[in-house]
Amino acid sequence: MMIRQRRKRFLFLCSLMFLSTAIVTGCLRSQSEGVLSSQFIPPTLVATSFKTPTTDPFQPTIDPRGPCTNDLTFIDDLTVPDGTVFEPGAEIVKRWQVENSGTCEWTAKYSVRILSGASMGAEPKQKLEPIAPGETGSVEIVFHAPEETGEYYSQWQAYDDRGKPFGQDFFIDIIVSSQTGY
Repeated sequence: MMIRQRRKRFLFLCSLMFLSTAIVTGCLRSQSEGVLSSQFIPPTLVATSFKTPTTDPFQPTIDPRGPCTNDLTFIDDLTVPDGTVFEPGAEIVKRWQVENSGTCEWTAKYSVRILSGASMGAEPKQKLEPIAPGETGSVEIVFHAPEETGEYYSQWQAYDDRGKPFGQDFFIDIIVSSQTGY
């Protein structure tokens, strides 16, 4: 008799578990894409009493590699050696070889600007060629010899993307003469 009661209780518990499982799975969302159970209620937003911090899009971002340093080393005059003679009004293409001797990569926002002397028709602010740290490259500026004869000098400096000067300056030093045999 005891075995019979245990068997009845066992069958009752099995039936109860089967029904519970069927009810619970019927209430759950379907895992099929795009199919929702009619019992599913989407979550709603709850107002909070604290502000979520946001970043200012106009603040410079911190470089994850840490701070870097800007530096420029003048290596050589690639064109127009110092003291070269030009006729008045002549176009002069001056190129300097430089090295990015810092740890920052020069981006398109870097520039070179005139420090002193005559601009000789060149824009006073020009783009600096992007160069990776440790690499060499060139700076090229197109000048025009002044119409008046004499000696002319133009000194230039590199600037980073925030307008801060860095590195060695470089210059062009020419003579303008109407005499070709000067």
